[in-house]
Amino acid sequence: MKLVRLPNRLYLAEAARVPEGAWDAPFLVVIQVDGHRTLVLPEEHLPEGVKAEGPFVALAFEGPLPLTMIGVLGRVGSILAEAGVSIFAYSAFETDYILVRETYLKLARTALEEAGYQVVG
Repeated sequence: MKLVRLPNRLYLAEAARVPEGAWDAPFLVVIQVDGHRTLVLPEEHLPEGVKAEGPFVALAFEGPLPLTMIGVLGRVGSILAEAGVSIFAYSAFETDYILVRETYLKLARTALEEAGYQVVG
């Protein structure tokens, strides 16, 4: 299976609203639960003064992946956990994304490639 590195440096942020212009960002995740909003977005769209963590790099599973596919994130998550790499995982309609801290990208790539995955970019 192939994972493709997306080019943007991403940040995980806690924000009261989605900043203007972020809807057109090349990568945007919005999660809102019980009045708390978490965003994942490129640095250039990060609102000033918000609590944020990063930078992260996104690895996308080459898709489309069928919605009935089982265990994709679990297997990769286990491989990376064993290597000491924490992840944030997001699923979209046609594929899944794994975010790893940029400082752990080389370690993540090595662990995935040793497990038989191809990491591109």
